[in-house]
Amino acid sequence: MNYAIREANQREIEALVPILLQAEHSERALRWGLANLVDSVYQLQVGEQLVAAATVQWRNDPAEIIELAVAPELHGHGYGRAMIAAIIEQARQRGKQQLIVGTANSSIGNIAFYQKCGFRMDSIRRDYFWYYREPVYEQGIRVLDMLMFRYDLNQDSLSEP
Repeated sequence: MNYAIREANQREIEALVPILLQAEHSERALRWGLANLVDSVYQLQVGEQLVAAATVQWRNDPAEIIELAVAPELHGHGYGRAMIAAIIEQARQRGKQQLIVGTANSSIGNIAFYQKCGFRMDSIRRDYFWYYREPVYEQGIRVLDMLMFRYDLNQDSLSEP
């Protein structure tokens, strides 16, 4: 797998919005987060093709992955795992002790993915998705709560599947 992960500059962020909308259903909420919550935006490219993007808030400890998305047609190719590994390395370089990430209660694939990457279930942010104007469903389950996962950066490496 030949790819490059790097921090996006301000001019490149708009091009990442379509892929980031895979992680946040509300474009309004995504844009608000980019303006108010996010400290860094990362992109993964294979050649000229944008494959994945992630947003991270570094200002606190634990640091938080706000969004992480891979182009739907490229799920299962290891790009999400590569992005997680790069963010974990960046967190270590920044001296962070822990990294957290959340996903919707209904995002069954994401729940499994983060655990395969070494994150542990940590907490629930009840009614987190109150801002969705219309109900959103995944797997026949209504999106309501944010399940939070925590990664202890003192661990040696990502867990093996």
